[in-house]
This record gives sequence, structure tokens and C-alpha cells, in this order.
Amino acid sequence: MNWCKAFQTSNKEVTRVVHQNPLRMFKGENQDAEDTNISEEEVARIARNVGTKNPLRLAVLRLGMTEPRFISPLNREKRDGVYKCAGCGTTLFESRGKYDSGSGWPSFWCGTSDNKIKLKREWDGRVECTCPSCGGHLGHVFPDGPKPEGINSLKIEDIDLAFRAPGGKFPRRLPRYCINGAAMIFTPNQ
Repeated sequence: MNWCKAFQTSNKEVTRVVHQNPLRMFKGENQDAEDTNISEEEVARIARNVGTKNPLRLAVLRLGMTEPRFISPLNREKRDGVYKCAGCGTTLFESRGKYDSGSGWPSFWCGTSDNKIKLKREWDGRVECTCPSCGGHLGHVFPDGPKPEGINSLKIEDIDLAFRAPGGKFPRRLPRYCINGAAMIFTPNQ
């Protein structure tokens, strides 16, 4: 089976799981198959193909859907730590770049120091963020983030080249990576 056929097949399976019992999507991180008419073996097979059993995560990471605003517990996360891709575990963001944008989704003004986030312009002009390792949909990035003057210890290296002003200077506003909480897992620093 070629990769395109495999991707189409897994997307159909994800859509079937999500639509079978949509309320199950909001139960949280640790999902099991007890409350659906899908067998545990079927859930395990789909999870192996797409990296997670959580239907909301599947819908976001693999189908590019957006979770409802204000439902992610990561909106209120204030501890130091890192935010990893829920599909593959790649470190994407550090807590120092997180801020409250009021948008309803976890927001960051920068990725990790090695800027791993992949960016792609969509048909409607928005810029999509994807995981560089597994290609999972994370969210979008917008040019309306915080002003650079309000960020302590900000260095030009913190800002992705795509968002720097001409001449490599700070932009008037930093980018706002608006990320689905279902696409990430938070790991606190020890």
C-alpha cells in the first residue's frame, strides 16, 4: 500500500471513530474503548497507525480539525516545562514562550530554540503549523502576538526567520502560534 492510500485509509478510520460517539472526544487524555461499539483490538490497530487513541487528538492531528475554544487544560498551565507533539513526542514549545492571548487556545510567541515548527500557507491565506516529525496538524500562526517590548530576555534568535522584520530586526508584533491543546502534551520540568 502506498503512503497516499495508507493516509486516506487512516483518515477514514479516524473519522469513523470520532463520529461513532462524538461526546467521547471531550473525556480527556486517557481514552479507552469501553463506551463505544468499536472493539479494543480495532482501537489499538487504528492507534498504531495514527499514534493516539484519543478521538479529539486524532481529529486535530490527522484531519486538521480545530478543537472548541477554552476546553484545553493547557490554557491554564503555568508551570515551567515543555510542550510536545501528542502524536510523536517531538518537543515543540517551551513554557517561556507561552502567553495568554485570550483566543481560547494555548498561544506561544516562539517555538523551541531550534524552531522545529513547520509552516505552510493554506488556500485561505492562513499559515498552518505542523509537527516536523509526524506532520500532525498543530494549529495556525498569526502576526498579532505580543509586542517585543513586553518580553523579558528576548533575543532575535528566538524569532523564526519568517517573522523577522527586514534587516533581521524585531517585528512590531511577535507571531502568535495558536495551537490546539489536543495536539500537545505538557511535560513539567523536574
